[in-house]
Amino acid sequence: MTLVTWNPAWETGIQLIDAQHRQLMMQFDALLVAVHENRANERLPGLVAFLSDYVETHFSTEEERMQATQYPGFAEHKAIHDDMRAQVLNLAGDSQIDPSIMTEKVINYLTDWLIDHINEQDRRLARHLVRFGAGESRKSL
Repeated sequence: MTLVTWNPAWETGIQLIDAQHRQLMMQFDALLVAVHENRANERLPGLVAFLSDYVETHFSTEEERMQATQYPGFAEHKAIHDDMRAQVLNLAGDSQIDPSIMTEKVINYLTDWLIDHINEQDRRLARHLVRFGAGESRKSL
């Protein structure tokens, strides 16, 4: 069962970043399926652990490319990343205190990330990276 599928409109055109976004979306879909099947508490700890690792890997990838190309929106984009990192830390802590309320918080967080951050911030970054030759969309980066 799949509840959310990758929308090609979400693609940035940067192969590595798109692959990372797809991985995030698959985790989100797995959580939604678990909610649908009344198994969210089984899935949530693994998803929170995934998010804790994922934010560092993904955000570091983007931030390294921003710095390498002197992205003019670096400070703003990094501040958003830092806020999202803090949110994941809070989610991880809260999930250990009261897992029963976490599903909605995690779904809201991932929805914001997938819809707002990718479609606005990451697409703007991708246009910059492609212009500066740091976004070879068809090569393994």
